[in-house]
Amino acid sequence: MKKLLFVFIALISSILFFAEDVEWLVVDVDGGVPGNTLFLGTTSGPKTLNPATSQETSSNDIISLFLDSMLQQDQYGFVTQPALAKSWKYEKTSEGGVSYYFTLRKGLKWSDGEPLTIDDVIFTFEKIYFKNDMTPNGNDSYLDSEKNLPIIEKVDNYTVKFTYKTLVRNGNGIFGGTSILPKHIFKDHVSSSDALAQTWTVDQLKSVVASGPFILKDYKEGVRIVLEKNPNYYAKSKDGIRLPYLDKIIYTILPNNQTELLRFKAGDLDLMGITANDYPTLKAGEEEGNYKTIVGELNPGPSFIAFNFNAPEKYKRAWFRDSEFRKAVSFALDRNSVVDNMLNGMGAAVFSREVPDSKYYDEETINRMHYKYSLSKAKSILRKAGYVLKNGKLFDKFGNQVTFSIETNVSTEVWVDIANILKDSLQKLGIDVIFTPIQFNTLVQKIITTGQWDAVILRLSGDTPDPAAENVWTLKGGLHFWNFSPETKEFVDKEDYFVPDYEKRIDEIMVQQKTLLDDEKLTKLFKEFNNILAEEQVLIYTFAQNYLVAVNNKVHLYTKKPNPYIKSTYRIYAIWKEN
Repeated sequence: MKKLLFVFIALISSILFFAEDVEWLVVDVDGGVPGNTLFLGTTSGPKTLNPATSQETSSNDIISLFLDSMLQQDQYGFVTQPALAKSWKYEKTSEGGVSYYFTLRKGLKWSDGEPLTIDDVIFTFEKIYFKNDMTPNGNDSYLDSEKNLPIIEKVDNYTVKFTYKTLVRNGNGIFGGTSILPKHIFKDHVSSSDALAQTWTVDQLKSVVASGPFILKDYKEGVRIVLEKNPNYYAKSKDGIRLPYLDKIIYTILPNNQTELLRFKAGDLDLMGITANDYPTLKAGEEEGNYKTIVGELNPGPSFIAFNFNAPEKYKRAWFRDSEFRKAVSFALDRNSVVDNMLNGMGAAVFSREVPDSKYYDEETINRMHYKYSLSKAKSILRKAGYVLKNGKLFDKFGNQVTFSIETNVSTEVWVDIANILKDSLQKLGIDVIFTPIQFNTLVQKIITTGQWDAVILRLSGDTPDPAAENVWTLKGGLHFWNFSPETKEFVDKEDYFVPDYEKRIDEIMVQQKTLLDDEKLTKLFKEFNNILAEEQVLIYTFAQNYLVAVNNKVHLYTKKPNPYIKSTYRIYAIWKEN
């Protein structure tokens, strides 16, 4: 009996020793009460549980709850803060390149008890993300300007080094922001992309292990998603409570956003993002409903009007490529009317890709451009550019009547409203606009596949604060849709293809930013980029809505003012809920 007692005590001692050996992430939070369940809603469940093959937000949102990366986002959305890695740094090499170092915490474990080590990190990159044909997105995001992958080295049992032969910025985001996968689970499933894609499907929930704050416990398609606290998570509060605070998160899968709103009002959900249309009603019902509404910062990636520089009718290309024509259209759009009447004031008029909250927004320069609603200014610009008004109709200097079609997604009400407002305004300038709202997939096909369009109203996702979307802004980018290169799309007329000087400069900026490690110089470069977009009205940006959320009064968020990059569930392991 004494021997058994000794063995038991020794076992307990070893467990306690191991627990103390963890290099904890100490989170700047205290006073939270452990326990309880957070109830959320979603309109779509995950399509996969594998981050290497995920292509949709509905999957990524769930994956982020059970898989961590070496670094996590700071309050501005940049990937700079410790997570699995306790520290990181970069050093320029004597050969003109750069090395990025990441040092993992000691004592990390997967939810199944297996150690999480530097070997998992190296495996994740070498066998999966660095293989060009292994994932749907390929390995482009890991290549340097000469299309070379970094050399990955194990420095010691806790440190990994990624070395490029050339300068590459944002290695902290490139490597630090990638979800680390368990080698002991995936090592037998990386022989091909098909083998990888068949790993951690939604039907294989029992094989999924976690490094993040929660473990996926149940998923019934079209019904619910259940996650429970990961007992092996490596974070603590300032007052020593092991995180996460919450015991569970339950997502109810709902048919649409309106149903989600009704469920929130009924008290079935604790938290939800809300639209500008719903904000006034929810604001008025705060006291009775025992919740509060929060007005966050402006959403990035504003909606815009784009003209096709390679329009099917050649004479129209001259208009659409003309910066003065686009400026006139910009002055003819009453953005403030859109914000006041359609967003209930929950937004701002914008004239460039970056919104006023961004560190890359040059407020003084953009304010000097004065792109405020003025039909008289629009008329003056058109007249000076050689356009002539005859019997109430506008003609270019070659005698062509100025008329074009504009299309947008029929399901996005505010885009439809913008199109109608613009159509009415341009009619006052003598420009006839044919507006056609169509299905989104049809619209995308016209833009990407056939090039058969004049103008569209769209937005590009602004999920990252980094403006360097090379596939959008470089001349040969796969999403440089307003002026596709003939090398990218066969439907572009090679003989008539035209690249203005400002687009050449933007292309140069996208190349230069890749090797610029100095943040001050980088900020200056991206401000120049954004100023060019505003000056030339390459895309005519329209408005940005505030990030809006409603939250149960019993729920204590980590961040008091959510922004679109970090959202209201930022540091979800530090969110707690009263009984």
